[in-house]
Amino acid sequence: MFDLKTLLAKFGLRPRQRPGAGEGRRGWPGGHTALANFLHLLHQEKIFFLLGSVVILIVLGGLGYALSESGEAETFWTRLGRGVWWAIVTITTVGYGDVVPLTLPGRIVGFFLMLSGLIALSLLTATVASIFVERKFRRERGLATITEHDHIIILGWNRGGEQVLRNLFYRLEPQTPVVLVNILPPEHFEQLLLTFAERDLRFVRGDFSREEILAKTNLDKARRVIILTDRTDDQVPREQVDQKTLLAALAVKSLAPKIPITAELIFSENRTHLERAHVEDIIIRGEYDSSLIASSIESEGLFKIMQTLLSPEGANFWTVKVPARFYGRTVQEFEAVLRTDYQALLVGLYTEGYKIRLEELLSPEPTAIDEFIFRKFTEAGKTHLFGRRKVEFQINPPADRLLAPQEIAVVIAAQPPSFQAR
Repeated sequence: MFDLKTLLAKFGLRPRQRPGAGEGRRGWPGGHTALANFLHLLHQEKIFFLLGSVVILIVLGGLGYALSESGEAETFWTRLGRGVWWAIVTITTVGYGDVVPLTLPGRIVGFFLMLSGLIALSLLTATVASIFVERKFRRERGLATITEHDHIIILGWNRGGEQVLRNLFYRLEPQTPVVLVNILPPEHFEQLLLTFAERDLRFVRGDFSREEILAKTNLDKARRVIILTDRTDDQVPREQVDQKTLLAALAVKSLAPKIPITAELIFSENRTHLERAHVEDIIIRGEYDSSLIASSIESEGLFKIMQTLLSPEGANFWTVKVPARFYGRTVQEFEAVLRTDYQALLVGLYTEGYKIRLEELLSPEPTAIDEFIFRKFTEAGKTHLFGRRKVEFQINPPADRLLAPQEIAVVIAAQPPSFQAR
């Protein structure tokens, strides 16, 4: 039987029996950080103070109306309600005229209400407008902190960056944010925003190999990090570009060890360094161009087919999880359904080695001890306890091969097959 205490002792951890003073049940890491940051910004800009001042003026104006217009044949609470309505209409400069003070004291109250309300409301609207203008400016200049989750982060930039974005957006869900981190001028990013106007594209300006810049990208909540060979500075020699890629990979793994990385290199001899940094996917620039060139020598048709499969237009490679109803059935049966119902061609199958996660060993409802364990393991970068993920694949599997759970199929189709919709 699995012994949690033994596992904790192995890592030298001793949980407290109960939270200390001032500690609450905060649950698992995460939360409404975007809302919290926005509320903090409103507090810094005195928005709540200004809003409260407007509310107080409305209440005082309504009260002044109720007391000064006492000659009317109405109860105090009726006059107070009419007075509050009159104060709102007066402060907002709407001026319906359905309620007006008739006595001299009431008009004096109205005079001071107009002056103070105009000032308070103007300050409130101007401050709110300035907050949104500043947020827009900081976002377009790459100065804002990213608060999105499940986003893709692209570190570095080169001439092929726009094509990388085009291919990514072809495969990603429309609502998936993509964050660029580089030192491009803001005008370049504005041009990218126009090119991909229908997509959620964000920008963080700075040296992507520095941890303080990476911390602004909400790295630990990202889906994947892509590191391009950075050519934004032409003065940097080609030999040093791969060094910056390695530094960025080490920084990412230091801040968020479980985030998968796809990294691009110029020189193949540097692959070993990225493998030691536990980078999951490594691409050598120009490594697969030779295959396209060779295919053009053999046959122009073969070249066109390979070119089409590697471009976002037309038929493409897609992945689809094998539905549970095919477990234990043959590849031939699965292929028949793919061809008949989805016009898809099976290319291969793969499985990803399963890693036990710490969350699966703890209680569904977090307790004090569970929170302590999760926090300590997270600080140690050990949220996955047993080994690294290993991909096992088979291209063109035999027709009589039986399908197993957790297998993923790679197919060629115009659109990814959607078994869930059927």
